[in-house]
Amino acid sequence: MTEKELTEFVNALEQFKAKVTSSKAASRKFLVELGVVTEKGNPRKNYKHLCIPQEQG
Repeated sequence: MTEKELTEFVNALEQFKAKVTSSKAASRKFLVELGVVTEKGNPRKNYKHLCIPQEQG
């Protein structure tokens, strides 16, 4: 990978990160689409061992 390709890739990742972390809803939507959490926000079976910050009520 050339320096130019690496720079373009890093920029694309930074843009995607900004989009996904722009709001709580965008973050949750990303995790649901990825299959890490359910629509209700519960971790899926394969990801129950992960530390995903939960809202404190």
